Amino acid sequence: MDIILFFQSTFQKSWRLKLNGAYRFAQEHDWFLQVVDGRSSVREIHRALATWRPSGCLVDRALARGVAPDRLFGDLPTVYLDQRPTRAPNRRPCLLHDSAAEARLAGEELLRLDCASYAFLGLERNYFWDRERQDTFGHLCAAAGKKMTVLRRAHLASSLAALPKPCGILASNDSCAVEVWPAAATLGLSIPDDIAVAGIDNDELFCESVSPGLTSAEPDFEGAGYALAQLLADEIDRRRRGEPQPRTAPVAHYGALRLVRRGSTQVLAGGNDPRVIRALDFIRRHALKQGLSTTDVVAAMGCSRRLATASFRKAVGHSILDEIQSQRFDEVLRLLRNPHQQIEAIASRCGYGAPSFLKRFFKKRTGLSMRA
Repeated sequence: MDIILFFQSTFQKSWRLKLNGAYRFAQEHDWFLQVVDGRSSVREIHRALATWRPSGCLVDRALARGVAPDRLFGDLPTVYLDQRPTRAPNRRPCLLHDSAAEARLAGEELLRLDCASYAFLGLERNYFWDRERQDTFGHLCAAAGKKMTVLRRAHLASSLAALPKPCGILASNDSCAVEVWPAAATLGLSIPDDIAVAGIDNDELFCESVSPGLTSAEPDFEGAGYALAQLLADEIDRRRRGEPQPRTAPVAHYGALRLVRRGSTQVLAGGNDPRVIRALDFIRRHALKQGLSTTDVVAAMGCSRRLATASFRKAVGHSILDEIQSQRFDEVLRLLRNPHQQIEAIASRCGYGAPSFLKRFFKKRTGLSMRA
């Protein structure tokens, strides 16, 4: 059994998903995967290497600003995740996320609203992916004939006050995006009527902590963890075969998985009826629970069934039941992206009473079987 060290932190959802993907690969390939805090000191890293004597290392560099720490790992097979690109050729294999794809996915959601102004809110910490997202959104706005303003977190309220309304704001990640809510409240501005907001990461800890919830582009973090482990397995095999080190180490990429729409970009036809907003929020939170019905949603809206169903269809363009089915089906499609997902288990995870019903529904909607 190969012992593999994964240097990373797990306090954010993105890291936990990366770890899930790496664990899945480890189970399939008889690895023992040990997590080591990615913020460890040089001494702690040396101690971990000496203690575990690993066959290889996975190193998450998403929050690192410096050059790759090649010397720390010597000749040990090592691959990097989200190491800042440099002009010099990579000495070790690296997996990078496509920051531009994530910014496009969230940015296009904002641009479809045709706001009077647009802005970008970054972390201001010199992360390369932060700047890539800013540049991508700027290009998208320019192509649409819109000007993009770069906001400063230290003066967020005054910067927001100066923007023509309604305005659309793309934030570099979700933890940054939620800072817009208190700033908007200070100014008496409404989200999404005056300010529409989209983030990146789809970290529910942040996205669901505000009302209305935050729309966010979700990168394929779990797929990244799996792909990173595959890169390391290839590197270990190459070493064991005695093949020479290539002049330039391979660089792979992972992209955006999906856009999760929440109330922060949900500008409804005929104005934002608070009852419909409550209904959409209720459905998003409870759609995957078995037994959720139109009656439950009507109760959350706090009005008669006739008024509830008519208001919902007028604002959203389809029925309450259609919205429940749409939310469930999106989750079905997400789970099916994992080739190791057991199909029979998907129905219960997505609120369907029986696998046979889901299979018929899926076939009718897509023309394909779930296995296909």
